Amino acid sequence: MTGGNPSTPSRQYRRDSAQGKKYFCLSLSKAYRQKRTLPGFSLIEMLVAVTLFSIMVIVISQTFMSFNQLHRKIANRAIVSQDLRFVMEMLVRASRDHAISYAFAPLPRDSQLVLDIGGGQTMIFKKSVIGDSDCGDSPQVSCLLLSTDNGVTWAPVSAKRVNVERFDVYIQPLLSPFVLVGTSYPNSVQPFVTFNIKETYQADRAIDNASIEAQTTVSSRMYLR
Repeated sequence: MTGGNPSTPSRQYRRDSAQGKKYFCLSLSKAYRQKRTLPGFSLIEMLVAVTLFSIMVIVISQTFMSFNQLHRKIANRAIVSQDLRFVMEMLVRASRDHAISYAFAPLPRDSQLVLDIGGGQTMIFKKSVIGDSDCGDSPQVSCLLLSTDNGVTWAPVSAKRVNVERFDVYIQPLLSPFVLVGTSYPNSVQPFVTFNIKETYQADRAIDNASIEAQTTVSSRMYLR
């Protein structure tokens, strides 16, 4: 014989079911909250990151381009510096070893140098006009020309793409100290010449051009009295 209330198992089942549903709902709510709190990027954070990255790329690109431009300018300056050194050495050596020719009546400031090399021949240095065919260079370049046969033939002395912007020659004294005027010489000053030269390397872009200016003075070693 059994005792007890016959409705007890039913009530216990309903109570267990309710607790199970409550636990299941709490688990879903907890999982949803965890899903919402997972790490990630919002739209504003993405925009800020992209903006900062773009700024960094622009800065690096500008730095790289500036470095390349500086490198090209330094290389062009080295070219024109080497050419100017060569031209100056040639002018100094020629002026020191040969007599200045006064047959052409030198000006206080001239654009050519005429030297007497003996045998009725002269050596002439002069700045060409822009685009001179004797330069064998681009039409925008003026070069330094040399002739050793009284100006019959000319050869360029300066390098390719190097524009001789200025070639000033100052000769002193203006009257030869080796030619008698009457019964005396006009002066007793040993002839000397001063050169002032400016050269510019003509790059493909004007911003990469490089210019150098130099000046020197040399005395002739020829004493003809």
